[in-house]
Amino acid sequence: APTGGGDWVEVYKDDFEIDQGLFMGTNKRFEPISFPDGNWSLRIKRTSQLKTSWIDIRDYSQLSFKFWMYATGMEVGDDFFFKVRFNGEQEFTTIDQWVSGTDFNNKEWLQRAMTIEVPAGKRKIQLQFKGDSDKGNDRVYIDQVL
Repeated sequence: APTGGGDWVEVYKDDFEIDQGLFMGTNKRFEPISFPDGNWSLRIKRTSQLKTSWIDIRDYSQLSFKFWMYATGMEVGDDFFFKVRFNGEQEFTTIDQWVSGTDFNNKEWLQRAMTIEVPAGKRKIQLQFKGDSDKGNDRVYIDQVL
């Protein structure tokens, strides 16, 4: 939401059909798992991460973040995190965590949504998905980021 009120404004949206968008690194974009159509999504496995470049948020007091996820090979108890960090911060702060067998099951598309409060004086944000599982076949696909 813009600082001072008003309607929500779209800051970033990607379905990863063209490229990785704002998410950095190599070997992060995979096919043929995609939602609801198309061929491409981003993937984390084991303890890997997906991290964006810095996003300008200077005019916002809150951010709404939504995405679709699809897991494969995740044993009960395996999990992954969504974290953020604002300009001037060294560490990422956990916004949410999802645990296999509790919050999701393998081979089903689920949408996740959250609201992020932007602290006063912060101008930029980085978003991060971080895996926390123990085997190479533990994978989470991310698509339709809004």
